[in-house]
Amino acid sequence: MAKLTGSHVLVRALKQEGIKKIFTIVGDTILPLVDAVEDEGLEFIDTRHEAAAMHMADAWCRVTGEPAVAMFTGGPGFSNAISALPNIYTSESPVVFITGAAELPEKGMYAFQEIDQVEIAAPMSKGSWLVHDRRRIADYVATAFRTAMGGRPGPVHLTIPLDVQEADCSEDDLPGYTPGQYRNRGRSHGDPALVREAVQMLASASKPVIIAANAARYSVSTEGLQELVEATGIPVFTVEQARGLVSDDHPLCFGYADGALNATARRFREADTVLLLGKRFDHRYRYGQPPYFDGAANIIQVDPSPAEIGRNRGVSVGIVGDIGAVVEQLTQEAGKAAWSPQRLAPWVDQLRQDRQAWKETLEANASDELPLHPMKVFREIEHLTDDDSFIIFDGGDYAQWGRSYMRARKTGHWMRLGPLSHLGCGLPYALAAKLAQPDSKVFLFIGDGSIGFYAMEFDTAVRHNLPITVVMGNDSAWGIDKNFQLAYYGRAVATDLRFVGYEKIVETLGGYGEYVEQPADVAPAVGRALASGKPSLVNIRIRSAQSPLADAMVARRLSSRTG
Repeated sequence: MAKLTGSHVLVRALKQEGIKKIFTIVGDTILPLVDAVEDEGLEFIDTRHEAAAMHMADAWCRVTGEPAVAMFTGGPGFSNAISALPNIYTSESPVVFITGAAELPEKGMYAFQEIDQVEIAAPMSKGSWLVHDRRRIADYVATAFRTAMGGRPGPVHLTIPLDVQEADCSEDDLPGYTPGQYRNRGRSHGDPALVREAVQMLASASKPVIIAANAARYSVSTEGLQELVEATGIPVFTVEQARGLVSDDHPLCFGYADGALNATARRFREADTVLLLGKRFDHRYRYGQPPYFDGAANIIQVDPSPAEIGRNRGVSVGIVGDIGAVVEQLTQEAGKAAWSPQRLAPWVDQLRQDRQAWKETLEANASDELPLHPMKVFREIEHLTDDDSFIIFDGGDYAQWGRSYMRARKTGHWMRLGPLSHLGCGLPYALAAKLAQPDSKVFLFIGDGSIGFYAMEFDTAVRHNLPITVVMGNDSAWGIDKNFQLAYYGRAVATDLRFVGYEKIVETLGGYGEYVEQPADVAPAVGRALASGKPSLVNIRIRSAQSPLADAMVARRLSSRTG
């Protein structure tokens, strides 16, 4: 290496943060950074669209529980990449989004591909900054990671101009402190008095539930939450990035914490005490209002952000702190309380009956009638999954059937698009999962609409040797919106697609593909795709079948019109 530049300083700061891979498409205003990445021995994962690289970074966070870095040229690279930023922001993944820009002295002069990247990214990130001086590079990187990982995690943005990247630097410009010196190493515990109050409330409840969601994923361990559940006997549900935090196979875990996708969760309206671990009262929970939750129910909310306590609905006990630390406090305090299994038995038995009835209701749709019902696909291939498999869903009605049926068994191994429902993310998610854990099976269930967004990322899969297994449900339509149109207006407009042999596209790109129509062919075809050792797609002709989620959304909208 001939000399030390601002680019080397930035890359060394990333290495100090533990970053080993960077998701990217190379472009003009990051060429010095790209060269420095090669000097410093980090690995680039280059995609065919900048937004796909951002989605890969998002999934890397979800799978590993660590921050990720995505890096692009300024202007058009930034513009493409930022389409993924709102989804990452609402999903709360700690992605550090870095872009180049023209030289700083030319700012405001209609410089090369100049747009105000810092201001554009600001509303959709936890922080957005311009690195304006070589002497501040290490500090800005530290600030970015500290912000991304602090409180409720989320993405941040850095723009670093070309002249700052190329500036001559000395050893004095390198990071002077380790992450342990500029970031909180401890965990904020909840107020002990509030923890005691919460445990007393839970111990006296007859119908309590625990709901773990996004903010719990990065701080709560599976062992920690299971210990709380087993110490108290309280049933638990998971949602968002916390799916699989306790396996759906655990006797006290009752699956998806969303009544539109899991009929068992509709019992939330009967719960007398609800412990929320990082879950917001959002629109899916009707903002915490009746009838989703009983107006008289005791709500215990644990969150790292004070701003979330009592938002949209008042709570009985609000505990601010690191959720993992508070879970440990609750478990320890629970050891001092008197728990009555007999009092909880009728409640737990009811949930078990609901869970079995819901499973049977879903499976009743899995007939051999042609075209195949989506449930037939999931029923036929569930046995091919195991505890280490990644299960990823992307699309409308087809994917919702899988979300309702397929089990989440390990943290970070069950992924959905996120609260924004940004279609197309699934393929980049699957690639990142395989990159992070190459020995695990990676299943992506995607519709024929969603595949169109990033189909060329099969080339990325082939180039980087990422043999994922894509199981497509093809109804030749934007299925969920077509069904919404029919329900609301009695006709469908601009929601029909052509039937396309997508498996042939995958074959042309160097992967493995099959087309399936018959029920007996589904599992064998997916088995062959797995055995191929290549990125694969099984294109399955299905019929459009309105999902439980769509049913709930239609019913809610129609009732609001008449109510």
